[in-house]
Amino acid sequence: MIDVHCHLTFKGLRERVDEVVEESKNYLKAIITCGFPFEASEGERRGLTDTGFRSALKALSLARKYKGYVFVTLGLHPVQAVMMNRKEVEEYMDFIKEHKGEIVGIGEIGLDRHWIKDEGKFSWSREVFEEMLSLAEELRKPVVLHLRKAEGEGFRIVSRTNLSKVLFHSFAGSMTVAKEVVEAGYYFSLNTRIATIKNAKKIARRAPLHLILTETDSPFLSPTNDPVNRPLNVRVVVEEIAKLRGLTFEEVDLTTTENAIRFFGLPLTLEEGP
Repeated sequence: MIDVHCHLTFKGLRERVDEVVEESKNYLKAIITCGFPFEASEGERRGLTDTGFRSALKALSLARKYKGYVFVTLGLHPVQAVMMNRKEVEEYMDFIKEHKGEIVGIGEIGLDRHWIKDEGKFSWSREVFEEMLSLAEELRKPVVLHLRKAEGEGFRIVSRTNLSKVLFHSFAGSMTVAKEVVEAGYYFSLNTRIATIKNAKKIARRAPLHLILTETDSPFLSPTNDPVNRPLNVRVVVEEIAKLRGLTFEEVDLTTTENAIRFFGLPLTLEEGP
C-alpha cells in the first residue's frame, strides 16, 4: 500500500511524525507527503519569504530523513494562493525549482469555489494554478490537483496543457467530469471517506483500476473515532475498493501500489517489503 497524499507537517501528525512513519513501515511501501509554503493560518504566512518557506522545508527534511520511504510533492493550495502576493508566489516557484530533484510531483494545486467566494480572489487563484501547471510542464513533474466545486473548470484548464500524469486528489465531482478524466487518461486518488461519498464510491466501482491511487489526506478525513487521520488508514481505501469491485484486498493493493510507483516514478519495486 502507498498513501499518495497526506500532510505529515500539519498539526496532529507533526508532533508525532516519527512514531507515525515508523508504524507505517510495517504495512505501507511508501508515504507521499504534501509540502506547502506555510501551513494553515494567515498568521503563519507572515514573514513567509524571510523564513524560507519553513513548512515546505520541513517536508523536504522528512524525505531526507526517511529517504526511499517518505517522498514529497510541493504545491500551493488555492486558499493559500489568495493569501500570497505576486512576489511571494514567484519566490516560492523559484524555491520549487531549486528543489526539483527532491520532489516527485507538483501539488496540491488547483481551484476552490467552496472557500473562495470573491471572484477577484478566485481569478488570482486561477492565474496561480495555471502558472503552477506551466511549472510542472517545465520540470516534467506529475501534478496533484485540488478541485473543489470547480472540477469541470479545472479539468478544462489542465486538458489544455501537455501534462499526462495528472492526479485528481480526493475527487468528489460529477460523474460527467469523472468520465472526461478517464477518457483523458488522468488519475483519481480516493481517500479514507470513500464509504460515505457517493461519487467516490461510483469511481471506485467503475473507473479503470489502473487509474486509481489511494490516499488518506491525513491528518484530515479520519475514518475512525480518532480525530487525527494517519497514513496507516489507507488500508480502509483498499478494503472499500476491493468490496465494491468484488476483488480481493491483495488484488487491489497490488494494482494501486503499482499505479502509484508508475505515476510518481518512485524508485521502488513491488518485490520490496513490507
